[in-house]
Amino acid sequence: MSERNIAWAVRVGASVTMLVLLCVVTPVYLWIRTYGEIDGKAAMTFAIALPLTITPTLSVIMLRTRLKVYRLAEENFRIAHMDELTGLPNRRAYFEGARQLQARADFTGRLFFCAIADVDDFKRVNDTRGHDVGDHVLREIAALLNTRAPDDCIVARLGGEEFALAGIFASEAEASEAFDRLVAQVAGTSVQIGGGRLSVTISLGYCCGPRMTEISTLLSRADRALYVAKNFGKNRVMGFEAADAGTEADAA
Repeated sequence: MSERNIAWAVRVGASVTMLVLLCVVTPVYLWIRTYGEIDGKAAMTFAIALPLTITPTLSVIMLRTRLKVYRLAEENFRIAHMDELTGLPNRRAYFEGARQLQARADFTGRLFFCAIADVDDFKRVNDTRGHDVGDHVLREIAALLNTRAPDDCIVARLGGEEFALAGIFASEAEASEAFDRLVAQVAGTSVQIGGGRLSVTISLGYCCGPRMTEISTLLSRADRALYVAKNFGKNRVMGFEAADAGTEADAA
């Protein structure tokens, strides 16, 4: 238990204790001031009536306070971990989830992959169709990626038109096929807008995450692969090793 929780518990305990004493002592004091003493019948009445009155009241107050605290905690968690536009996990939540998947991949002996997907020519959508349409496109793509992503895979929005994925696969071939399917499904699903339907594509770069490699490092490699995929014509998937080899060949 953290020091903050301990301090909160002490404050609540002290407040409840003082409130109970106040609720018990006050009517007894007023009775004595009025009648001068408490006989056996009055004492029995106080012994039964006061707990029956105080306990439910305090229980309701404490329950309402606790529920309010829980709601605030849930709202704070949502704000801290969810992208407001798409409802996907945000960058912070992605890193937390990716680390968990990476640890599970190490434990099971499978392979962990990070990927970055970017909406092709998204600036043109915003410039020609407006930002409302652009936001709608992002929500539609987010929903598609989230529902079509393989098992043991998370999808998040990094910001702008960039989405991040992380998942566990048996091999690189399986990962590449899964990412290819996602890119093809986006290309094959046009987005409904006010004036009809809009065809949208994405490009995706990915890399395999060796054990203990930082997620930020893997994302940087996936981003390099994404850059190469964009240069090769967009609407395609590119692995980091293939992209790196292609870059070296071009340089030579």
